[in-house]
Amino acid sequence: RAIAIVNDRMHPPKPVQPGAPAAGRQSVSINERSLDDEMNVPKDGGFFGSFWQNKKKRQPMMESPPQVLKASGILSEREQQETEVIKLLIQSYFNIVKRTAIDMVPKSIMLKLVAFAKEGLQRELLKELYNPEALADLLKESESTVARRNECKKMIDALKKADTIVSSV
Repeated sequence: RAIAIVNDRMHPPKPVQPGAPAAGRQSVSINERSLDDEMNVPKDGGFFGSFWQNKKKRQPMMESPPQVLKASGILSEREQQETEVIKLLIQSYFNIVKRTAIDMVPKSIMLKLVAFAKEGLQRELLKELYNPEALADLLKESESTVARRNECKKMIDALKKADTIVSSV
């Protein structure tokens, strides 16, 4: 698909007009700003630069790299096409990564907020659970359980008496 897009860009279908000379191939140019342009710092070093300047002149250790790198030779049509395909694929990959990051940022924030709320809630619940004043109330049996246990004890006594009567006969 990327190759087809590049082919369409490099060889666009043009209507033939009578009397007009045949148009050459249209080159695809991408106008990009270099990141180095944005990162350049003023040579005077800003407001505080004058405080730390040496009196003697500094010599640069290496030459600065060129602002734009250009190919030193003429590329064949196939090489130009492959270059454009690679540029298109890189741009597509960057867009995919950007969409993924845009999707994941709110999800990550919500995950952190939920985890923080869960930890806070767990701390509060454990504090209330192990409160010595409330511990006696939490461990106290309900009245229905006590009544049920007494009924079970009476039933066991009645069954033991019935067993002794049946075994004596």
